[in-house]
Amino acid sequence: MLTGAPRGTKDVLPSSVRAWRYVEQIMREVCREFGYREIRTPIFEHTELFQRGIGDDTDVVDKEMYTFIDRGGRSVTLRPENTAAVVRSFVENKMYGENLPFKVFYIGPMFRYDRPQAGRLRQFHQFGVEAIGSDAAVTDAECIMLAMTVLKKMGLKDLKLKINSVGCPKCRPTYRKALQDFFRPHIAEMCADCQNRIDKNPMRLLDCKEEKCKAIAVGAPKVTDYLCKNCQKHYGKVKELLTAAGVEYEEDSNLVRGLDYYTKTAFEIQYTPLGAQSAVAGGGRYDGLVEEIGGPAMSGIGFAMGMERVLIALEKQGAFT
Repeated sequence: MLTGAPRGTKDVLPSSVRAWRYVEQIMREVCREFGYREIRTPIFEHTELFQRGIGDDTDVVDKEMYTFIDRGGRSVTLRPENTAAVVRSFVENKMYGENLPFKVFYIGPMFRYDRPQAGRLRQFHQFGVEAIGSDAAVTDAECIMLAMTVLKKMGLKDLKLKINSVGCPKCRPTYRKALQDFFRPHIAEMCADCQNRIDKNPMRLLDCKEEKCKAIAVGAPKVTDYLCKNCQKHYGKVKELLTAAGVEYEEDSNLVRGLDYYTKTAFEIQYTPLGAQSAVAGGGRYDGLVEEIGGPAMSGIGFAMGMERVLIALEKQGAFT
């Protein structure tokens, strides 16, 4: 007998397809209501796209990508996320000449070499949206509301929205220095990943899941205390719009995204009954990514939702019984 499916992958059997179609249908319906069109990008891209777009110092690029040399001697990578690929398509096809913002959604498989666990596979599936070409806070609020609407229409309860601002290239260097000054006296006590991050990406020190590192991070400087006037104004407007729309949220100064391209607004939606793996969606603004990939200076925002994690949450609520 042949060996089973590769570790970290999973068959979607006929008995489960109904649930997948149910969530996909809601995702498509809500996106249509919000004016987002579907885009489909290649499953593999040139490795340089993710190195430049995501950042060499991130765990995704450093540890988790499925990268190989093809028969033509080119380095290619199975996509670990889809924002960089959507932006590449946007630039390559000169979509910035269309009416902006360019609003699209995607549904498909992603690949990361990670330790498999419930709702976290090496081949996993994401639903996500991107809105490129608007720096307005209303676009941030719309993106967050779209994600919440999808999850609520599926019937999920006990959802918690967390938001933060991670600043911009103007104000972030001062904050990075404050974090380094705070953590450096304790860095020898922290995990190897944190010891590596303190110089490369100190904001990720706030995101470490090791208990000893989390304890050291208590009392760390808050990014919101270091925001420039523009970032303060933007963040305040996002909160104002969410409140006006009746969307409840919790500010979390330790909420940072794991990829280098994020600026200003960052958010995460948690389904609290899942415990340690409670995040079902997350995203934020990426105002420098289009230019980094070779396009014009242009803002963007988006999120990704883990479909396996959402299905586990729905099963936990008994949605398919």
